[in-house]
Amino acid sequence: MDTVRGAAQAERSANQVACLRLLAGTDDPQTVGVISEQTGLSRPTVHAVLDDLLETGLVVATDPSTVGPGRPARAFRFAREAGLVAGVDLGPRGARAIICDLSGRRLGYTELKPDRRGGVSVIQRAIHTVAEESSVDLERLRAIGVALPGVIETNGQLRASLALPELVGLPVADLVSQDLGRPVAVDNDIKLAALAEQRGGAGRGYSDVVYLQIGHRLSVSIVLNGVIRQGRHRLAGELGAQRGMRWTRNAQRGQLTWTSQPTGEAVLRAAAAGDADAQAEIEDFCAQIAVRVATVLLVVDPEIVVVRGGLPPESDVLLRPLEAAVEKELVFPERPPFVSSALGREAVVLGAVGTAFDHFSSGIYQVHGFPSPWTRITHDIPHSLERTTK
Repeated sequence: MDTVRGAAQAERSANQVACLRLLAGTDDPQTVGVISEQTGLSRPTVHAVLDDLLETGLVVATDPSTVGPGRPARAFRFAREAGLVAGVDLGPRGARAIICDLSGRRLGYTELKPDRRGGVSVIQRAIHTVAEESSVDLERLRAIGVALPGVIETNGQLRASLALPELVGLPVADLVSQDLGRPVAVDNDIKLAALAEQRGGAGRGYSDVVYLQIGHRLSVSIVLNGVIRQGRHRLAGELGAQRGMRWTRNAQRGQLTWTSQPTGEAVLRAAAAGDADAQAEIEDFCAQIAVRVATVLLVVDPEIVVVRGGLPPESDVLLRPLEAAVEKELVFPERPPFVSSALGREAVVLGAVGTAFDHFSSGIYQVHGFPSPWTRITHDIPHSLERTTK
């Protein structure tokens, strides 16, 4: 009896997902006839599914319209406005927050200045700020994703962080959840950036992705079989945790230092503009990190390497010498292609909101097995919405 009941529930869920995916994929209301034709489900089954979805508020009926003779046909649309999902990227240089509707469509985005004394409350403040600016009601908020720099426990507690030592030991997920009354998923910022690139960025279409971020520090994250590789102690990719490990000769506690320009971004800009000293420094930098990068590639053997190291016009200045330097370290000719990040500095906050959809999909949609809207989330990265931080 339990087996029969389970099979019936699984079939019911699958039918709900099929109908909801069809409606979520279009802005136009659809009739029962069209839904039946497109999904392959019988009209009585579609009627039953729509009754369930109407009850949850995920689908709304539009005004009947007459197409030809006969009784007006009812049409139905996905109620993407019925709920909200938020993502926050909190780091030492401030916070970014984004709010999406149930289809993954971006409704608001904001940035806040650093506030080391604000603690966890900065996360809540960022969400309230973006909600106020975009005129959305947080009563409709259904889930939150948070990205932090450091080692994150499975319960959302920050175990270790050089960037945010004041938050170490705090149960971040519980604190934010208690304040906002919604479920909260917390993970490492670089891991979430890698996930976003794999799901909807430069790594889309590949299951095994290595993500390499070159900024104030050099960070690595790995996605295997479409899932973030965490490791038994959630230390996968934390190469800086090895005693005495330096990516470069002049690195100080993981912090990269540069000689031709004050920052890595400035070096890349200068190199792209033709500055010989900057170009030479980039080549030397790539030669220094190539051994470590090659080791990661031989351990993981990924399909692609996504590199974030500057704005798109400057990416070739870094990618070409990095590929060449790594190739010199490898005996076998087979190696993955190196490509520039498609999501740039927004990858982390997009990964945060996306992982909230992943973790809490059943609660968000009240339908089991409905896929997270990664394509929509990552479709239009909000560079046009960038503003002076508050």
